Parts: sequence; C-alpha cells; structure tokens
Amino acid sequence: MELQVGPFDPELHVRSRDHYEAVRREIRLLQLQPGEPPVRLEDLAERLAAQFPGSAVDAVAERAYLAGAPTFVARASIPDHLVTVLPEELDDWAHDKQANLLEAPEDVKRYRAAYLGQAREQFQAALG
Repeated sequence: MELQVGPFDPELHVRSRDHYEAVRREIRLLQLQPGEPPVRLEDLAERLAAQFPGSAVDAVAERAYLAGAPTFVARASIPDHLVTVLPEELDDWAHDKQANLLEAPEDVKRYRAAYLGQAREQFQAALG
C-alpha cells in the first residue's frame, strides 16, 4: 500500500520528529538506571522504534525544510502485511499517555493527530 501524507509544514514535521527522538533517548536513559525498567516502558520503546524509524516521509520533510518550502507532501510504501495491523497501532499510539514521557508542545500534538488521522483514513479505505 502507498500512504500519502500532507500537505504539512516541514518545520513542524522536523520538530515532531526531533521530539520523538528525544522521547526515545529518554527511554534509553531510564533503561540504564539500576533495577528492572518497567515492562510497559520497554514495550513503549520497542513500539516507538518500530513505528517511527527513519522514513521516506522524514527525508522529504527534511529536504522541504532545508529548501524553505512552506509545505510538503510525501508518499511512503507500507508492506501489505502491516496494513491490517497499523490502524490499531495508530489508535494505541494516539491515546498512549506514556508516549508523552516528555510532553510534546501543543502544535506537535496537533500535527501528530492530523498525520495519524490521514494514515488511519487511508488504512481504513484500503481495508474496505
């Protein structure tokens, strides 16, 4: 399946990406503390890594940001076997309070909701 997102502000995408990279770093730091990290924290770290790896969307947004473009539109290929799983994962991610380990600014939250909303609509359309 091909997923299309946008148009979005590339600066906001870069800020959102940077925020979630900071969340992943915070989780890794917490995992270094003595004792066992909570299982839920380990699960969150794995989900973040799986759901937000470097992507074609990041590359397109980065190029648009560096070029000073006001918006970007990007396409990403999603393996067919993930199309049936990702809508539920997107819902879980959008409502996961621990995902805000480092609280996101309001504009980043709104961007994440719009981005995930576009993805959810496209997945639902693909599933019929």
